[in-house]
Amino acid sequence: MAQERSAFRNVIRSQDVATAMPVDEYLAEIDAFIDAHNPYRINKVIAAIGNGSASLDVVKRYATELYYLGLWMTPELALLIANAPDSYALTMNDSEHYAHWCQNFADETGYLRDPNHVQMKVDHCHQLGITDEELRAYVPMPETIGSIYTLLYYCRRSYEEGLAAFGYARERVAGMSGYAQTVYTGLSKYYGIKAKNFEVHAYAETEHGDKALDLIRKVVLTADTQRRCRQAIQHTILTNEWRAHAMNRWLEG
Repeated sequence: MAQERSAFRNVIRSQDVATAMPVDEYLAEIDAFIDAHNPYRINKVIAAIGNGSASLDVVKRYATELYYLGLWMTPELALLIANAPDSYALTMNDSEHYAHWCQNFADETGYLRDPNHVQMKVDHCHQLGITDEELRAYVPMPETIGSIYTLLYYCRRSYEEGLAAFGYARERVAGMSGYAQTVYTGLSKYYGIKAKNFEVHAYAETEHGDKALDLIRKVVLTADTQRRCRQAIQHTILTNEWRAHAMNRWLEG
């Protein structure tokens, strides 16, 4: 028993003294992985809507899938507020993580400058003639379900992993891709639809993604945190990559 306790302590010590990578080097490694598996570069549906070659059925299905992303993801932002490391700051001005996620949540839920983001997705579906009954009856792709529940898992693991999965691997990658502007322009030019949802996300995700980069630099300071955030980002990107491959099959029919 004594030997077992000693071995256990040695394991703990080895984890404690593991050397963290320099933050710039760590993020460069993460970004190289994202670049190799970037779901937005792989996604052909976005480009097809952007150039008007996607059928109306494909446009409708894309809108419906995005509705379920928003429906399931939006409540998770409250966890990032609750778990923010500086949530007990004396004032909001003394916090950074907490203040950002409060602002982000207020924005997403329609209490700031833009309409409720889930409602905007419903409104966009209505623009395409999708009824509420059809929206409720729709069964998302398994890849969408897997992608979302990967996020839900990491938001519940820790603040750092939630920030990595949602802020870095989702909002930052989405904002850098320019997908929202591509879809907004294509819908307007070829389908006669001014979609507020994509107009808002064209700038909101870029702003939030830039802030996620600032925030993650402040938390990936230990080897353990780097390991956990690396896994959260990799799993998020990989499930989104396979979701993009699944969407591409819509264009084959």
